[in-house]
Amino acid sequence: MKIAISKQFQDFVKSIGLSLDDILQKAAIPNVLWREELQLSQADYNKFLFELDSEITDDQLLAFSQVENYKAFMPPFFVALCAQNALTCFQRFAVYKKLICPLVIDIDEQTTTLSLHLSFDLPGSQMARFTLLNEQMALISLIRTGTGESIKPVEVTAPYEYSPKLVDFVGVQPQLSATNVVTFKKADVLRPFVTQNNVMWDYLEPELKKRLAELNAENSFINHVEKTLFSAIPSNHFSRESVAHSLGVSVRTMQRKLSEQNTTYAQLVQKVQRLLAVNYLNANELATEEISCLVGYKDQASFSRAFKNWTGQTITEYRAANS
Repeated sequence: MKIAISKQFQDFVKSIGLSLDDILQKAAIPNVLWREELQLSQADYNKFLFELDSEITDDQLLAFSQVENYKAFMPPFFVALCAQNALTCFQRFAVYKKLICPLVIDIDEQTTTLSLHLSFDLPGSQMARFTLLNEQMALISLIRTGTGESIKPVEVTAPYEYSPKLVDFVGVQPQLSATNVVTFKKADVLRPFVTQNNVMWDYLEPELKKRLAELNAENSFINHVEKTLFSAIPSNHFSRESVAHSLGVSVRTMQRKLSEQNTTYAQLVQKVQRLLAVNYLNANELATEEISCLVGYKDQASFSRAFKNWTGQTITEYRAANS
């Protein structure tokens, strides 16, 4: 999946005092802003978010979390606000947010509460402080914008600290935790939305469903390639010819299908190598030299350079942070 950074979003980022040029340079992502819409792989998108995290202030983070600032050019937010209440809003948002980023929203509906847990659809990827806190506060902004009331969650947890300024926005003191959650009273998520608009929803839903179906179809072939690579790379049999043969297609057909989905075989190999490396390191049972072989590198130095490029951390730093 390619994540599109639209011209409108770029303009918004600049309007709050952030330099996209600097962020792209520090993330080692090619600067092609002249194309207007910037398309990033999931790995580059994650690097982009971590660099953004290192640059952003809490005032800018607050601007990011205000749905009113970008609902007009981000359809998932707009159609979520067209819902009858926050319950439907969050359910709809969980489905269509995938059109703009690989975010997974798990909804736990209980008798008196509704809780939302956030994660990236990219195994082994940690969410940066900016990413997680922004998404949590955006959920709070959605229910407040929809109801027109200053609704407060009953619980917020995250593995990152909320500054006093951000606590003021949330309305409750978030708790430090290894897991993240935003919980609302059931009565609050059932309050009617003043932004409900069934006419716009009926108009936009068919196109959104079409785009989602196209995305799922794209991901289907990509997932087949990735699944094959997960077993092929550790066995060191992951040439284009070998993987294409396993999939029952020619190399040309495989490359064409991947090109149609805005990715390449080399990009998928690097993605799977990164995920394998993170999984092996998290298991903490193998030496770095052994891991480098299992992820398809002939020497440890090349693997170490690649890992630093993927994650922004050295292997030693990653082990220390996750021990």
